[in-house]
Amino acid sequence: MTKSPLLRGAAVLAVLFGPSFATALIAFAELVGADNDWLGLPAQVNVSAVSLTAAGIWLLLRARRRYGGAVWCAAALAVAGAVLLPFLGQAADTAATVLLTGAGAWLCSSIARDAGMPLWRGRLPSEIARRWDADAVAACAVVLAGHSTAMILDTWVARLGPAVTDQAAQADATGLHYQALFAVQALSAGVREEIPLLALPAALMLVARRPAWQILLTVCVLRVLPHAYLGTSALSSVAFAAAAWWMYRATRRVGPIIVGHTLFNAIAIFGGPVGYAALLSASVWACVALANAPNAAPRYFRRWIRGSRDASQEALRPRPAAGTPRSPASSPTSRAALSQPRNGHEQQ
Repeated sequence: MTKSPLLRGAAVLAVLFGPSFATALIAFAELVGADNDWLGLPAQVNVSAVSLTAAGIWLLLRARRRYGGAVWCAAALAVAGAVLLPFLGQAADTAATVLLTGAGAWLCSSIARDAGMPLWRGRLPSEIARRWDADAVAACAVVLAGHSTAMILDTWVARLGPAVTDQAAQADATGLHYQALFAVQALSAGVREEIPLLALPAALMLVARRPAWQILLTVCVLRVLPHAYLGTSALSSVAFAAAAWWMYRATRRVGPIIVGHTLFNAIAIFGGPVGYAALLSASVWACVALANAPNAAPRYFRRWIRGSRDASQEALRPRPAAGTPRSPASSPTSRAALSQPRNGHEQQ
């Protein structure tokens, strides 16, 4: 295996998302009416199980010199992927996807640690739960607002070409018709996507000293590709990909970004009209959170938000009527009198 961090990261993405990328691009070709009889896998297999098998084998090779739970867990993942390969139902795909989520997080954290840029401290649940300061709250709110912005942009982006917008059409495109299994996959998408498609490439490119615009372009392309089955609506993924990169660059934490992604999916699925209204106001809450975040937002942005808020509060404050005498403490003479020494000893 190559020692180049970027090539290792590319190999991880090929293992975890290569079959999904291919399937999404094939679905996009069908959506635009292209002839794709020559595309696809040579046999009908569970694409998530393909990635799970490859990831399990890779983890097993990495843990071959160890003893204990790591070897057995990696072997179990590889065997589970091989067993699920011929099963094409939604239940088998969901099981493979959930297992692949854990395997992908494990593999990504190992590759990033080898490059000297660990993605989190300790275990992933601890990273998600620890130290929810103002920056973490702002990161979660901004990611939620980014997803909400992408949802709003779908209506306009869909006019650029063939697109899949409503939830029923998305279920047809993905084959996820059972609501419960669809919800399981949607709620696991935060860990499934944010670690391999954001944290790993960003960390490895930072180690390689790549400029910020290259990292932004990379994470945006990586986020659009697995959503290509949505047609032109996949372009709106750039909104939350850019928001996630902004927050990861500012906080170096992936936990709040995962929470924001998962929270959006949960509200979109179970929130109903009230949840939709809450998502529309997510940008407002993001601005409020950024105004109090010392690292998640630039200083000029925080000053602008606080200045606008102070100006609005000043406008709402009642003013005294004309002719009303000011209080003694507010008059210049009173302030001058209070500042004078009270006795002769103080004058000396």
